[in-house]
Amino acid sequence: MKPRSDTRTQAAAAQAIERVLRAEQDAEAAIAGARQLAQASLDGARDDALAIVNRAAERIARWQRGHAAALERRIAVLRDQAAASAGTQRLPDEATLAEAAARVAARLAGEADTRPRDVDR
Repeated sequence: MKPRSDTRTQAAAAQAIERVLRAEQDAEAAIAGARQLAQASLDGARDDALAIVNRAAERIARWQRGHAAALERRIAVLRDQAAASAGTQRLPDEATLAEAAARVAARLAGEADTRPRDVDR
C-alpha cells in the first residue's frame, strides 16, 4: 500500500506545483496588465500636460500680439502728436536767443532797450 500513498502524495504535490505555477503565471499576467495600464495612464497624463502647455503658450502669444498692437498704435499716436507739435512750434535760432539774452541783460543793468519790438517772435 505504500506505493499507492506515494503515488497520491506525488500526484498531490504535482497538482500543488501546477497550482503554484498557474498562480505565478496569472500574477505575471496581472503585473504585465497593470504595467500596460500604468503606461497608458502615464501617456495620457503626458498628453494632457502637453496640451495644457500648448494652450498656455497660445494664450501668451495672443496676449503678446494684442499688447504689441496696442503699443504700436500708442506709439503712432505719440509720433503724430510730436510731429504736429513740432510743426506748430518753431524753436528760436541761436542769433534770436543771443538777442533776447542781451535785452534781458540790458534790462537787468538798467539800460533801455532801444531795439524795436518784433511782434511776430
